[in-house]
Amino acid sequence: MTEMRICSSGQLAEWRAQTDRRIQGIQNSPNLPIPADVPVYYVSADGEDTADGMTPDTAWKTLERVNRAELLPGAFVCFRRGDLWRGQIRARTGVTYTAYGTGDKPKLYGSPENGADPSKWQSAGAEGIWVYQGWPEDVGTIVFDHGKAHGIKCILRREKDGSVWNNTTGEPWRDYRDLTGDLHFYHDLQTGRIYLRSAENPGARFSSIEFSVKRHGFAIAGNEITIDNFEVRYVGSHGVGAGTTAGLTVQNCTFHWIGGSIQAEGLFGRNHATRYGNAVEIYGGCDRYTVRDCWFTQIYDAAVTQQVTLTPDQQKNGTDLSQKNVLYAGNVMEYCNYSVEYFLGSVPEGNPSRMENLVIADNFMWYAGRGFCSQRPDKTEAAHIKGWNHTNPAADYRIRGNVMVDSFNMLVHIYSSVPGTAGGDSMPVLENNHFAGRQGDSFGVLAYRDGTRMPYDETTPDYLGERSTGDVLWFIENQI
Repeated sequence: MTEMRICSSGQLAEWRAQTDRRIQGIQNSPNLPIPADVPVYYVSADGEDTADGMTPDTAWKTLERVNRAELLPGAFVCFRRGDLWRGQIRARTGVTYTAYGTGDKPKLYGSPENGADPSKWQSAGAEGIWVYQGWPEDVGTIVFDHGKAHGIKCILRREKDGSVWNNTTGEPWRDYRDLTGDLHFYHDLQTGRIYLRSAENPGARFSSIEFSVKRHGFAIAGNEITIDNFEVRYVGSHGVGAGTTAGLTVQNCTFHWIGGSIQAEGLFGRNHATRYGNAVEIYGGCDRYTVRDCWFTQIYDAAVTQQVTLTPDQQKNGTDLSQKNVLYAGNVMEYCNYSVEYFLGSVPEGNPSRMENLVIADNFMWYAGRGFCSQRPDKTEAAHIKGWNHTNPAADYRIRGNVMVDSFNMLVHIYSSVPGTAGGDSMPVLENNHFAGRQGDSFGVLAYRDGTRMPYDETTPDYLGERSTGDVLWFIENQI
């Protein structure tokens, strides 16, 4: 049975208070216990790469030293709390990456440097345009004063008639002189230069300027990997990026300002570049994949995702890219285009690939499609749970105990075109969730072989039908 209720400002405040308490708990999560008789290595900002790394007093210093170490399965690599590293960690099979000491979580920034230095910004020869000598790797966004403001990226669109447009603003484009809005920027990948419009020198205007360069924070290179108690920021690609893997656990972490870099030009037949960037992604098959007790905010694409579309060769060869035993639980996901995105696409009849034991539970999800990701050209696809109109064969799929508040577009997009592997129709069971949207907006899609969007109104409980038990639909009284 599904109820309908009016969502007052008091109800929203109650959920917000619960969310903030959850965030506080995530930020203050304790150090992970280390089993006896396992190899342990320490890393600190004042360590030495020539040391053995085996005690806090002989800690390594750099990510380069960690990445070239011969780490055996079962090892722990512990980063000192309160310290900051810039770059990427290449995570190895069987290794746990975690924190030690006291204080704030260790920070991993994809940004190569803090650009808040007036001497690094020069006038570009046009009024209000400044240039910074950046990098050949695409900058997904620029974050000022740790989120008080952020850049609006110019993506070029080329029409058949030869005209060029700023696809972000819809304005004609000749060169960087056509940047029209405050903190709008253009990254010239041929020279590496970053052009930014600002009324004054950005290095003097802000105390912190971070560049989300195209890279992963953690690049997963193996199986049975745990990432625990990190603060990951300013990464242009994925905060945690993996292909087919097993035994990946991400827990007690925070992810801020992830994504926005150019994935490629011409994808999906577009005449403009496609941007991307998920906080935690597996592209491929997976087993025992867990993301729990993490806080995600300002993510260009999805907070968490497992996704893959089978290629023609994989279809022909019967490749198994199943996604099994996936758990997303206890997280806070806000200002992400998708809180949870998943898909298993182009699975032909007879292929063994399937989703099995997928659980989305006890998460707080706020404001899908708003914030940083609102500069996407496809922001009307935003949703808290996004499965797209893919094949998505599934069994034992459950969505329970979540609070989903507001979306730029729809609350959920859950679809499958094939029967479930254990009978049924590949649809999830919904139990004790709270959906809070505005009457007249779109609830979205929750349908087998029918991708028609449903409005968010009094007809929605009937639409949920037998798929829903104990869920509540809340109609928000005012615009938020």
